[in-house]
Amino acid sequence: MKKFLILMLSIGILNCANNKTEQVSTIKIKDEKAQKISEMMESYVKNNFDSSIISDDAKIKFNQLEMTKTDFENLVSTHHAMFSEISFPEGWMETVNYTGADVKNAGGNYAEDYGSTWTSHWSDWTAVSKISGDTISNHCFFGYKWENDKIVEVSAIFPDEAFNKELAMFMEANKK
Repeated sequence: MKKFLILMLSIGILNCANNKTEQVSTIKIKDEKAQKISEMMESYVKNNFDSSIISDDAKIKFNQLEMTKTDFENLVSTHHAMFSEISFPEGWMETVNYTGADVKNAGGNYAEDYGSTWTSHWSDWTAVSKISGDTISNHCFFGYKWENDKIVEVSAIFPDEAFNKELAMFMEANKK
């Protein structure tokens, strides 16, 4: 009995010693970062774009089009010149802090993203063309990479065929 008790105590002590808590990725829904993005996109809809949460040297990519922060800001006035009734609802947003051995050991193109924080945003952009009168609606995804309290990368994915058609008509109508 005494040997059994010593064995059980030894196993318990070893389990406690080996029970290290590993960091794991966390997901937050509608957190403070998502709220800041929601406010920024609301300012886009109102044509009073506040991009103060985006770093001046942020990498911004809409599908295959790369742009600067200034290009992104100028896109707002172009959108409002081309469209009325712009709608970009909050949609679904979640912020993920990628940590843990599974992420660290994943490798590949995203190995350097260990420890990074991204807010993912799924929504539906809708507007009425001032040229054709057509209503255009695009289901879209935006990924926002954070460093401290600034967005340092924006990656947007959406179907752009209808938008590009309207843009071509807009450019033709505004030739001087």
